[in-house]
Amino acid sequence: MREIARLILRIAVAFVVALAIAAVWAAVSAGSFAHALRITCLTIGCLALVMGAIGRGSNFERHMDLGATQQFWGRVPGMSSLEPKGEDPTLSPGVVFFAAGVVMLAFAFVVL
Repeated sequence: MREIARLILRIAVAFVVALAIAAVWAAVSAGSFAHALRITCLTIGCLALVMGAIGRGSNFERHMDLGATQQFWGRVPGMSSLEPKGEDPTLSPGVVFFAAGVVMLAFAFVVL
């Protein structure tokens, strides 16, 4: 359930970014907000699908891996850094990008 919540949060962040870009675009152009939002959702959705199709071991995957960046924060109180622990289930970054891209494209085609 935790990974599903993280997936939904990342999709929501992609949508908020699309809303912000569309609002700025609509303010500086002569077009409507709905048209700007549709184009922005199409663009971000296509980019997310391309990033999701890149595969394992890419720079995008390393950037999305929160576990790799948390090792630099230091030791967590009450947790042993020497004791091995089981891996928590995680979604691959490719899946996250693919799902965000599909949702953004579906929003652009179905809703707008």
